[in-house]
Amino acid sequence: MPSKTPRVLLACACALALGACQTVKIPKLDLVKSPEFSEEAKNIATDYPRVSDAPLAPKDIRSSVQWDRDAVALQKLHAKKSKFGLVSGPDAATSKAEFEALKDKVQAYKEDDPATGPIQGFPDYEPRR
Repeated sequence: MPSKTPRVLLACACALALGACQTVKIPKLDLVKSPEFSEEAKNIATDYPRVSDAPLAPKDIRSSVQWDRDAVALQKLHAKKSKFGLVSGPDAATSKAEFEALKDKVQAYKEDDPATGPIQGFPDYEPRR
């Protein structure tokens, strides 16, 4: 049968330690009243709402029926956006004419540029199919 002496000694040591901690006097420091923080202490906001004034449940939540309607509307909108139709572009002659018109416009703009002058050597334009 093990001895009860170590348990008794441990209990006494714990009681003495707790008793010693209880007798320590900790000074009460009030930093708000110290002169270093007096200006900040005057400007402390005290108009915070109380927790007891908060509602138990929010009142501006959509109903489940409204959530379902909105979800279906978003799904329809997404399905509508993902469908796209192919539109044929201009024919080769029209696109070549547009390219030449834009090239002439750029040359007219760049002719009076003292840094670079007119553009030399535009790339050949081949319309994509």
